Amino acid sequence: MPKKSKTTVTSLQDLADLAGVSRATASRALNDNPVISAKTRRKLQALAAKHGYSINRQARDFRLRRTGVISVVFMLNVESGQHMSDPFFLDMLGGIADALADHDYDLLLAHAPVVNVLDLRGSRVMQQSDGVIFIGQEEQHERLNELAKGDGHIVVWGYPVPEKNYVVVGGDNFAGGYKATRHLLENGRRRIAFFGNTNNPENAARHDGYIAALSEYDIDPDSQLKIDVPFEMQRARDVIINMLDSKVDLDSVVCISDVIALATLSTIQELGFRVPQDIAVVGYDDIALAAYSSPQLTTVRQNIRHAGRILVESVLALIRGEDVPDTTLASELVVRKSSSTP
Repeated sequence: MPKKSKTTVTSLQDLADLAGVSRATASRALNDNPVISAKTRRKLQALAAKHGYSINRQARDFRLRRTGVISVVFMLNVESGQHMSDPFFLDMLGGIADALADHDYDLLLAHAPVVNVLDLRGSRVMQQSDGVIFIGQEEQHERLNELAKGDGHIVVWGYPVPEKNYVVVGGDNFAGGYKATRHLLENGRRRIAFFGNTNNPENAARHDGYIAALSEYDIDPDSQLKIDVPFEMQRARDVIINMLDSKVDLDSVVCISDVIALATLSTIQELGFRVPQDIAVVGYDDIALAAYSSPQLTTVRQNIRHAGRILVESVLALIRGEDVPDTTLASELVVRKSSSTP
């Protein structure tokens, strides 16, 4: 009887196949990541020991002159009440973390209140990582450009503004703003407000889409209907109440984020308005809570977790010395009960 061949384990993928798990799970288990159950970690670690497999990351990184770390910086608009606990950020972080684990990279997480990203020069974020992913541009384009001149492995979740030195991954913001507004117009709405700060390129593009849809119906923008609503719930509520107290005539709202849209939903219903009969509401991002609000929130969906993976693939391609194009991801209108025909 022929001798049974011994299983050879020379790579992380070999070990994952032997255990019947994904490469990402195997990597996390060997690194004792608590996301993986203790039972699975013990199983993978025992298999690795049995077959003499270990991740010699230090040798690999020394050979390639790499740190094995990617920094992720959240560009928070603190003045507007934006925090890392925002569901959009958490979904994006999940997609990035999963993709980095698949490539056996560690994640260094940081946040940069929007003051001056050049302050990151010389910091651990820039010096102890192979590349940096910025989530958001805010009003920092010129500074990001300058930062990228000296530290070339930079990818930004944002809008592809002209003459930039960094790679951009982002949603089709113009199309998203246009689709949201066009949907309301097609349902008979004519006094459509726009809620949110438009100082950053992404939100400005959404507002441009809003204006373009209005123009197709020969509707001129009304400055009373453009309101800078902050992300923080109580402050958003106060701004919305002040607007409605001023007797501004509106029948619908396009919001730059689902967080602002959910604040709008709850506030206008507290004040006795019916949604969507009196005021229809459309959000942006399609966070998980959007499908569970009352009424369920119509929103523009961005595939946020997929976007996180594209951000990682882009920064790793830069590290390999490849030419990396910008990526624009499709925006999809998801119609729910908050915007049905009056």
